[in-house]
Amino acid sequence: MTKFFITVRSMSGNQFNGGLGAIRYLAVPDGAAPAPSHTVPRTDWVKQIMQTFPRAGDGNAVGNLLVLVHGYNDGIADVATQHGDIAAGLANRLACTLISFDWPSWKDTFAYLPQLDVAKRTAIDLVNAGVKPLLNAQTDDCRVGVHVLCHSMGAYVVREALDHADDGTRTGSDWALSQLVVIGGDVEAADFVDGNKNTESMLGHTYRLTNYFNRYDEVLQISNVKRLGVEPRVGRVGLPANAPKKTVNVDCSAHFATIRRAGDNPVAAASWSHGWYFSDRTFHADLAETLSGAVDRTVVTGRTLAADGRTLDLPV
Repeated sequence: MTKFFITVRSMSGNQFNGGLGAIRYLAVPDGAAPAPSHTVPRTDWVKQIMQTFPRAGDGNAVGNLLVLVHGYNDGIADVATQHGDIAAGLANRLACTLISFDWPSWKDTFAYLPQLDVAKRTAIDLVNAGVKPLLNAQTDDCRVGVHVLCHSMGAYVVREALDHADDGTRTGSDWALSQLVVIGGDVEAADFVDGNKNTESMLGHTYRLTNYFNRYDEVLQISNVKRLGVEPRVGRVGLPANAPKKTVNVDCSAHFATIRRAGDNPVAAASWSHGWYFSDRTFHADLAETLSGAVDRTVVTGRTLAADGRTLDLPV
């Protein structure tokens, strides 16, 4: 099955690297690694994506479109692996076409703040080059839900993208994502309240935001240190008690405690605590049911209400 990417990485020869480059639309054949040779015109790319959706009896497209936005310290090979893991995890659970938005993160553990700057500069491309063309390709009767799944610093990219979108004449029109899902989010938890200038656009452009967090996430503690001890991250402590009603807080800590890798070296253990979502079948099942939107958040299979009366626990 063809894998779809939008990338803003620079390239050298027939390889992508960690620099900032032009917007390219990729249609990657099954089994191949993303390469500049897979670039196709945007019109053809959008047409190929729309052809992946089944048609209802009235001829209109139905299904779900999920845009994956990766995090910090990911090369394009890592992005391709994450893409494959999520696609496989949702297969046979949810009719879904997956797209990866690949911003130019690079494999450098000590480059957190420079990558944060690049993430902000490329954020608007997510809306201008990705979300808007796909929304515009749909007819009024089209029934395809457009969702975004963001991991780690990808949550920052999405936050900045939607904020920029509200400032632009081309992107500031009325539109909304069906659902926005945050996993291991590397943004301030305290910002997720009504009226906060950092998240008002993020919350305003989605019908429902689901935040999956893990109190064992070691990378986000490292993130706090690199950010000179600023606010705790939403992917580690969850949403605040006064988060808007359209948000859903899912605590994955008890489940993660059953899959911790005690024998790993410290670096590998920290990485696993932050990125386990991509390969975890319990998370995949919960994500699929969340995106389908068929049932209320409180009755997604296996979820239980935590003692605080507002947080939902991922099944153990």
